[in-house]
Amino acid sequence: MLFKVQYQHHRKYIKLTGSSYDSVIKDVKQKFDISTDRKVYLADETGTEVDEDVFADIIEQKPDTLWMVVDAVAVADSPAHTSYPSSNKTNTPSLNSVASSSDTQPSDSDGPFFPPKRARCDDHLQEAKELVKSVLEKKPAGEKIFQEYETTGKITDSTRRILVNALVGDMIDKYGSIPPKDIRVKYAVGIVTLFPSLKDPYSRKGYEHFYDAEGNSGYIAWRLKTVQRNNRCSRTTSDDKCERRGPRTERVFSTTEKQLEGDRCQEAISFLKHCSDPEQVTAKMKSTFQFRQKMIHDPEKSSSVLSLFPRFLDTKGLVLQDFELLFGVETASKLLEKWDSTLKPKTSPSHCF
Repeated sequence: MLFKVQYQHHRKYIKLTGSSYDSVIKDVKQKFDISTDRKVYLADETGTEVDEDVFADIIEQKPDTLWMVVDAVAVADSPAHTSYPSSNKTNTPSLNSVASSSDTQPSDSDGPFFPPKRARCDDHLQEAKELVKSVLEKKPAGEKIFQEYETTGKITDSTRRILVNALVGDMIDKYGSIPPKDIRVKYAVGIVTLFPSLKDPYSRKGYEHFYDAEGNSGYIAWRLKTVQRNNRCSRTTSDDKCERRGPRTERVFSTTEKQLEGDRCQEAISFLKHCSDPEQVTAKMKSTFQFRQKMIHDPEKSSSVLSLFPRFLDTKGLVLQDFELLFGVETASKLLEKWDSTLKPKTSPSHCF
């Protein structure tokens, strides 16, 4: 990873050997031949000093930042640091004015470059804190979380789960089921900033137990995975239900007509092949409806329905009759309504009702 740095009047690109704050400081000192025991710190383009615990996040969010290497001892002794109170913003020189001035000064100037040291208040920490606070204030469980923390100075595991679930729900509403990593980090930072006792003193940044971007782990990551898994299961169940509603779905028949079985059913089928009387055909077709439905749902027999019941091809009303027996008269009436405009063009001219 390339890192753009300015020390005094010199700007260079540095190839980092590591992403930690200490590792970057070590690479910077080596690049600019700064004594290893000399105390320096990094400031961004606005002159804000960057704390070690948020450095990695800022690099990830702002990879193109020009970083200023500041001599801590020299800044403390300089007039710019001692002559003006921090509240006197009109008289304190800005980093931009100093930087632009250094660009116009001769390159052989012996004076070191010192950006003013700002208060250690990172805007993004406050922003993350306010984000989490505003989300919880809108949630029904938010009051319980605040009250428990205010009373005990901590929260129980069950309350922590409620906290994480509420924030992950808000995150998904705003960014979808796979929110960007920087958003997950922002929520994690907001939690430990709003509730300081929840910060892990043994981790590098203090919030990794809520979300660790490197390993995609932590309470937020695990909750997201659970929601994603549940959504997949829900979609699968929904798809299965859709398939069961298809044309091959076996349904409960709405007909009250007596259905023939066994030899009597076979006799009726043989009779239908040679009968031309419409009334008898209609009656026999009704009594063999259940047998015909079983054929339709049998992949090996469904293609032979018309050969076994040829009266479908020359007797009007039989398709509609089966439709009424299967779905009822009210639903069957919609078939007629849609026949001419929608269904008829998709069927063979020889098929009729």
